[in-house]
Amino acid sequence: MATSRPRVLFWDIETSLMPVAVFQLAHNDWIDPSSILEERYIIAGCWKWEGESKVHSVSVLDDPKRFRKNPHDDYHVVKTLHSVLADADVIVHHNGDSFDKRYVDTRALVHGFPALPPIDSVDTYKVAKSRLYLASNKLDYIGRLLGVGKKLETTPKLWMRVMQGDADAVREMVTYNKQDVLLLERVFEKLRPFVSNHVNREMFGGVGCPRCGSSKVQSRGVHRAITKTYQRWQCQGCGGWFRTLKASEGTTQYRVL
Repeated sequence: MATSRPRVLFWDIETSLMPVAVFQLAHNDWIDPSSILEERYIIAGCWKWEGESKVHSVSVLDDPKRFRKNPHDDYHVVKTLHSVLADADVIVHHNGDSFDKRYVDTRALVHGFPALPPIDSVDTYKVAKSRLYLASNKLDYIGRLLGVGKKLETTPKLWMRVMQGDADAVREMVTYNKQDVLLLERVFEKLRPFVSNHVNREMFGGVGCPRCGSSKVQSRGVHRAITKTYQRWQCQGCGGWFRTLKASEGTTQYRVL
């Protein structure tokens, strides 16, 4: 049954380093896979549903028995993230199309979980890179530039301490991860007018702006394509543009194409 609000998930993961064996530090541009001492793993994952204030988290600490046996065992983390992602209509991440989603899929496969269903995604890194001309497309830079926040500073050698099984370091990583999710949502809200593949809220029973659902929209002229004429609209909430097909009698069929 359609609802007026799709399940939009903001999420991010933190992964470990990958320990490898090398003869020297210099000139190791390529390392043979046989030199990998241990596969990298997912330390923690955090997520927030649009319209909710709480940032949820999961980490290797959340299964104490498993953590005591092997602090690098991410089975519980992957299982939780697999379930959360499966419940989303659209996921929002930064560089997640290239890394986060693919790595969760990889670890899920290793642990024997079934493939996730196709999930629509919005990658704020791709939006920034394709639609804007920024000095850097990193999340921290964009957040600072747009005045919506920044990433947390981490204490020295945090990733090394996590890999040594330091529980306090894992907790710090979760705090760091949560801030990334909050920053991601704020950056997304700024970039939303430039997102062309955002989930269409009309498909969920909403009326108004297809991006944010606001009912405050204004007519802004027409767009004449080769065979049809469209009414052009701008949302007064998120600032995004969309169009609807003009009916033959001069009225507007309020339908997003």
